[in-house]
Amino acid sequence: MPVMDRFRNSRLVFAGVHEQPSPKAVSIEDLSRVREPVSRSKSGVQGKVADVLHGRSRHAESQNEIKAFRVLAATARADEWQEQPFFMEFHRDGKRHRYTPDILVVWGSHREVVEIKEDREAELAENEERFALISRLLNEHGYEFRLWKASEICAEPRLTNASLVLRYRRVKVEPAERERIRRVFSSASETPLSTFQDASHVAAVHSILRLVLDGTLYIDWCRRLGPDSRVSVRPIGPQIWPCPPVL
Repeated sequence: MPVMDRFRNSRLVFAGVHEQPSPKAVSIEDLSRVREPVSRSKSGVQGKVADVLHGRSRHAESQNEIKAFRVLAATARADEWQEQPFFMEFHRDGKRHRYTPDILVVWGSHREVVEIKEDREAELAENEERFALISRLLNEHGYEFRLWKASEICAEPRLTNASLVLRYRRVKVEPAERERIRRVFSSASETPLSTFQDASHVAAVHSILRLVLDGTLYIDWCRRLGPDSRVSVRPIGPQIWPCPPVL
């Protein structure tokens, strides 16, 4: 049964959960898509992105969504995220409208609704006005709103780095190997990736990159990944969305 919560000007309808007192009480782990995936392009682009950390596949409806999901899966370190988690009904100019966001991303108590758009679409005057209204309505429900442009999603070298690191998402890092890695960083909080290429007694590079995915280690996503790339136990480089908010 969908969950509905009515505010002054709008209501949110969630699928996949039992009735709750408010959207903030809805657990994102219980959510499912509010509609079946559809293609947004004439070429019928659809695809899935494996999100091993959250134990599921993400179904994308466009090339931009595929790329966005890769960036999210690799870099966001989100507690959870869900595609098309709800729809919002609202009235505008005497007519009823429905809006379904592309993604809901959660870090702790911070919940961010994300719309993925081509730059030219995002910059249309009518869309700017519409999304300004949607942002205000979502704020009434306790959600932040973000318009994520294709140029931001596809920014290099982050997108290439994310795709590369995701190749190692199924690597299993054994406890003994984790301990060897821990010892390397016990004497220095940061070291080049080449450290793990040159020393045969230290963990292989693929283990390091797997630990980047689960949040144990960090790289600078805005610098092309290579032997000289820095690996750290703390965030390094520009902290560009999606990344945990500074609370």
